[in-house]
Amino acid sequence: MALLLQDLLLALRRLRRSPTFTVVAVATLALGIGANVAIFSVVHAVLLRPLPLRDDARLVRLFSVGRQGPGPTSPPDLMDLREQTRAFEGLAGVAPAMVTLGADRTEPSPMKVQTAMVTAGFFQVLGPRVQLGRALQAGDDAPGAPQVAVLSHALWQRRFGGSPDVLGRTVSLGGPLPWTVVGVMAPGFDFPSRAELWTPLTQDESMTKPEARGAHWLEVYGRLGPGVSIERARADAAAVARSLAARYPATNADMGASVEPLRDVLLGQVRPSLLLLLGAVGLVLLIACANLMHLLLARAASREAETSVRLALGASRGRIARELLVESALLSALGGGAGLLAAMWALDALAAFGPRDIPRIDEVSLDGTVLAFTASLSVFTTLLFGLVPAWQTSRVELARVLRTAGEGAGGAAHHHRTRAALIVAETALAVLLLVSAGLLLRSFVHLRQVDPGFQPEGVLTVKLDLPPFRYAFGSAAPAAFYDGLLERLRTLPGVTAAGAVNALPMEGKRWTIAVRDPRRPVVPGTEPWQASIRIVTPGALEALRVPVLRGRALLPEDRGAGGRAVLINAEAARRFWPGEDPLGRTLDTDMDFGNGAFGGRVVGVVANLATEGLAAPAAPEVYVPYEQSRSTDMTLVLRTTGAPLALAGAVRAEVRGLDANLALGSVRTLASVVDGTVAPLRFYLLLVSLFAGVALVLAAVGLYGVVAYAVVQRTRELGIRMALGARAGQLMGMVLSHYLRLTAVGLVLGLGLAWGASRALSHLLNGVRPTDPLTYGLVVAVLGAVAFLAALLPARRAAHVPPAVVLRAD
Repeated sequence: MALLLQDLLLALRRLRRSPTFTVVAVATLALGIGANVAIFSVVHAVLLRPLPLRDDARLVRLFSVGRQGPGPTSPPDLMDLREQTRAFEGLAGVAPAMVTLGADRTEPSPMKVQTAMVTAGFFQVLGPRVQLGRALQAGDDAPGAPQVAVLSHALWQRRFGGSPDVLGRTVSLGGPLPWTVVGVMAPGFDFPSRAELWTPLTQDESMTKPEARGAHWLEVYGRLGPGVSIERARADAAAVARSLAARYPATNADMGASVEPLRDVLLGQVRPSLLLLLGAVGLVLLIACANLMHLLLARAASREAETSVRLALGASRGRIARELLVESALLSALGGGAGLLAAMWALDALAAFGPRDIPRIDEVSLDGTVLAFTASLSVFTTLLFGLVPAWQTSRVELARVLRTAGEGAGGAAHHHRTRAALIVAETALAVLLLVSAGLLLRSFVHLRQVDPGFQPEGVLTVKLDLPPFRYAFGSAAPAAFYDGLLERLRTLPGVTAAGAVNALPMEGKRWTIAVRDPRRPVVPGTEPWQASIRIVTPGALEALRVPVLRGRALLPEDRGAGGRAVLINAEAARRFWPGEDPLGRTLDTDMDFGNGAFGGRVVGVVANLATEGLAAPAAPEVYVPYEQSRSTDMTLVLRTTGAPLALAGAVRAEVRGLDANLALGSVRTLASVVDGTVAPLRFYLLLVSLFAGVALVLAAVGLYGVVAYAVVQRTRELGIRMALGARAGQLMGMVLSHYLRLTAVGLVLGLGLAWGASRALSHLLNGVRPTDPLTYGLVVAVLGAVAFLAALLPARRAAHVPPAVVLRAD
């Protein structure tokens, strides 16, 4: 222990005598370790930390699989699955919804709350912790049972101030009767869809009648039985689906079933991207350690004379190696502490600017696991950049050093070989990061150039959900409300167009149904036509500025029973009537909300909208007038001449003027909706580009340092060459050629690594291949130019050393 303390004090004195080296080394390590700690904190919180649910490894999501892929399940199918499968300990259905939490004595204004209507057993299946009271239980969903609700911890704090007497209080959720609060969930539980309130899904006869089997709107979650594998659960669910298809061919003929682990469903989209970021910061740390190894090798070479004297006086090689390792460990500890401080700042930025599609990103913190990771990383870096210099210094050839101590040539061949290998490694890793950043940048630029089919700038969007007990779906009440509201909104200053749609473009919401041309029966054995339905009021497409490519837009007279008309998009025209004129054709459906079946005569063709994001391919769409549905849930779209959000207050006042108990849903600009679709890619691009830039700088600094040190070591040799007649250009070329050859080897190796690893980026790329030659060529050009400049500066200095100065020094 005394020897270790002595070595530590010696390392402190040495580092204090070399402040520039110490600051550079600690800053380099802080950069590498801090970035790794920050990204690992996100990976740990999102991917590694257990869900706030009991035994989450047994939780699954069950999908009904139709022609459009996996999706929700119908209530009768869920009942059959419960009765006929043996693989599940329990199954529960959920229907997310947005409701209005009415004003009360604690809050004078109504507010929108994300709600989950759940079937019996939902909380027992998932197993979250309860903070106060109880969760929903069996019998709460029975017809005629008292209306009860459970609050999330966040809503309890925000709306009720965390008061313990919230149990037993009643709240209004937009219905004729109040709901009684019976429980509050523990912090962290907001499943599904960031829910803040849970109510029972009443099992009335509308959910069990035969036609309800074709309505798929329940998200189904389950818990596997003890010892049951996911494969067995999939087989059981598929067998039940086949049985239902045989018994109910009208609704289930093409329906299958799939079962997926809940963690994969929640995290499957972000797992590859987060692991990519973790790999990127790992490469940055390796480059940082390579740079530190350069510095330590240079220090070790400059102290060879001192080391040889100590060896001659009896010091052991193990003692010398231990001293250097202690010095490296001290640097790692200082770098780890500084990196931890940098990570704390970085985590705040990640939580603030990270995309909302990353689950639990707001729960990222520096907990015990992250601190242990930081300590392990510090030990790893000590071994990574400290072992080789310590080993090489302890193996110094005593006779050689003593013989050449006065010649100033110092440095053994193994030092040069190690530094050459480090240059190649740093360059290769920098190429890998730069190629990744370049591919993401080209993908981002491509997405920004995609035409979404509408003009998002200058449009305000406001979500409205009318309470069904006052505005019955399909009745005249919601139609009268929206007609009156839009008439008011069109008179607001700055509003040039106003309308409403059931779903905004690029929200990812698709309502796909079967459509047909009555003059063209479906040929047996062929797939029926499928199209997404978009409900629009007059003025909606004008507010969005959706171009009409052929025919005309919808007119007020198109809403009547005698003049039913629809619009289709260009993709529907191409698929349904290829090479033909779609105008005047008829599209029929079986969807009827009491105002006649959706459909009518095609009077116009509009541009394809980017429905599910800028990268998604176009799908057939049919635009039906609002009068055909009279939906209660619509989104207002207002085109303005000024700042869209400045209208929010006026819109709220007009809504309250018609119904004081209504609360607005999400209020945002359409431009922010579009921007949200590229936000994840922009986030990953920003981070990978930042890491690639750091790698480029570190690689350039490392090459500069190696060449500068080599020039100093060869000053005597270069001076003699100049005295014998060598020209400055020849000496500069000699120095440059050696180190640029090493850079070229690193470039080739890095391109090979990037070629193999770039396919991991495929899920983030759009409009560019993982092996894009332009990106690879630009990376080679940029890194080659940076390497040339980094080596040129010390090489020029070496070529202009006066020979007389060198020879006098001899």
